[in-house]
This record gives sequence, C-alpha cells and structure tokens, in this order.
Amino acid sequence: MAKPRHQKQAKKPRNPKVYKPFEQRADVGGLPGHVQASGPTHPTSVHVFTFDHSTYNEHNNVNQLFIDKLVDKPGQITWIDVCGLADSAFIECLGKRFQIHPLLLEDIVHTHQRPKVEIYDDRVALILRLVESTAPLAWEQVSFVLCGATVLTFQERPGDAFDPIRKRIRNRLGSIGSLGADYTMYSLIDVSIDSFFPLMEDYGKTLEDLEDAIEQGIGIEVQNRVHSIRTELSQLRKISWAQREAIQRLIADADDLFQPATLPFLRDCLDHTGQLLDVSETFRDMAGDLRDHYFTQLSQRTNDVMKLLTIISTVFMPLSFIAGVYGMNFNSEISRYNMPETQWYLGYPVVMLLMMAIAAMMLFYFYRKGWLPGR
Repeated sequence: MAKPRHQKQAKKPRNPKVYKPFEQRADVGGLPGHVQASGPTHPTSVHVFTFDHSTYNEHNNVNQLFIDKLVDKPGQITWIDVCGLADSAFIECLGKRFQIHPLLLEDIVHTHQRPKVEIYDDRVALILRLVESTAPLAWEQVSFVLCGATVLTFQERPGDAFDPIRKRIRNRLGSIGSLGADYTMYSLIDVSIDSFFPLMEDYGKTLEDLEDAIEQGIGIEVQNRVHSIRTELSQLRKISWAQREAIQRLIADADDLFQPATLPFLRDCLDHTGQLLDVSETFRDMAGDLRDHYFTQLSQRTNDVMKLLTIISTVFMPLSFIAGVYGMNFNSEISRYNMPETQWYLGYPVVMLLMMAIAAMMLFYFYRKGWLPGR
C-alpha cells in the first residue's frame, strides 16, 4: 500500500540520548514487576485526547484524579500520552487503572528494551525506538499499549514525532476518529517508524559530503567521521531489524485484537521497516567502502610522495657524483693528470651545463616511462 514519501516535520528540541543500552536497566536481583526507573529521567506530564469521528477534547498536564474519572463512551477513542518516566507511582496507578501487567510496566520504565511485542490477555503492547531527524544518532524508547478503546503511549521525554497525529485528531482528518483505537495505535506506530526516513536521508547526504572530502584529501577527521557514521548505521540496522520482527509478531499474534480493516495498514508499516533495514544496510556498506577508499587515497598520496622523493634523489645522484669528483683537492700544478679541467677557461660553465643536461635527460626518460607523479 504505497504512500507519499515522508517529509521532515518540525519538532521540539530534545536532549539527545547517546547510545547507552543499559543505562535504564533494572537493578540486579530486583523484584520482578517493580516499577521504578533507574538513572536520569524527565518529569512526568500526561496529555489526554478523547475523540471520535466528529468531536475531540484535549487535556494537558492531567493528574491521577482526572484519569480515574475517565469513562468509556460508545464510539469514543482515548489517547493517553505519558511524557517522562520520573513519577513511578503515577505510572503504577495508571497500570492498575487499565489492568496493565506489572512486568510490562517494568519494561516501559526500564528503557533499555529491545523492540518487541508483549500480549497479556486482551492487552497488547509494542516497544519501539523513536529517533531524531538528523545525525548523529539519538533515540528514545517509546511504548504503545492498546487497552480496548484506549491507547497509551509512554515516552522518555517531551518532544516527539506525533504532531501530525495530533493535527489529524484536532482537524478530524482521515479515518483516525472512525476506525477505532487500534487504528489510532497503528497511526502512532506508523509515524514512529517514518521518523527514521529523514534521519536516513541525512546520513545519505553526509556520506556524499564525506566522499567529496576524501577526494579533496581532507585529513584524519574524515576517517574518524566515517568510522562514527558506520557505527551509528550498525546500531540503526540492529534497531530496524528488531522493529521489523516486532511488527511481524504484532501482525501474527495480535491479529484478533485489531480490526481486519487495520491489518493492511500494519502490513504497510512492516514494509517500511523492511525499507529501513535495506537502506541502513546499504549505507553501512557505503560507509565501509568510504573507509577503504580513504585508506586507498591515503596510500596513493604516500606512494606519490615517495615516488617524487625517489625521482629527486635519482636525479641528484649523478650530479652529486660530479660535484664530489670536482670537489677533490688535487693540485694540477704537480701533475697534468691532477684534474686539468679545473684550469680550463670555461670549466665551470661546462660542468654546470653538463649537470643540467644530465638532469634534463633523466627527467625526460622518467616522463616517457610515466613515472612522474600525476602522469
């Protein structure tokens, strides 16, 4: 199911997260299902959308009392967006309110998880990665939970790629208000996956710029940048691979929790993850080729320098020999065989012309052989 290719969305600035896979892991030997984030976290803020095909309500920075008073209405969809995981008590209460398994809540707050799907009774959860739109690679974990007519999302920090979905809800665009909460969850998953495409475009442009820099002979910083990009692309490939597996399992194992009308859209998401996997693999190979090309260029420049120095040394060898011979202190007054040339009237110009002629003939010979640098 083809869609127009993705354009970059203006997003709120965020603090980039460097790759620290176990920064938010659970404590060794900790209690299973213990909902307590470890490591640095952002303050928790909760935003709620309630909407259907014709109306919507938006509530910002709501509290637990507001959540407890939410009532499911026929045809109404609720999206609860939790930004920041510092308030573990609130997240636990939210889990009890929507009957989310404690082990799933633990995975949500410990954000080192591999992209995956978890299914508990009639609750389905999907954990993915959300990335910045430009290099270097910076990502956060985002979790989606479908509970009947309610969709919950958990993000590590404010600022995300969900603004197009909010706009569609506010302006009642498309089918997001009429196809149910499962379609809303699909829409959020789709925009999370699509957030990778601007990043991939940025990597492609960066690789092109680095190729030009290598051709221009720019120094060691290019090599370091190529190595850094290849490492980031390897991480992106692993993330893309894991996300494709997670979407595949979501389609295969949770199909009874999604309407038949939503499943084709999820398969479209699966296709996008396959595209991301292919592109990340291609760009990683390109980065490896650029690294090899850099070392080839460096070796070629070294060979050219050595060739030039060798030619200079070879040209000056006979000249040094002539200069050395005529620098010997033989007295021509004692014997006519003791370097009579030093007594010639034109001895000095003759020797200089001889030396220049020898140098010119050698350079001409090297030129004809193609040994001069740049030939």
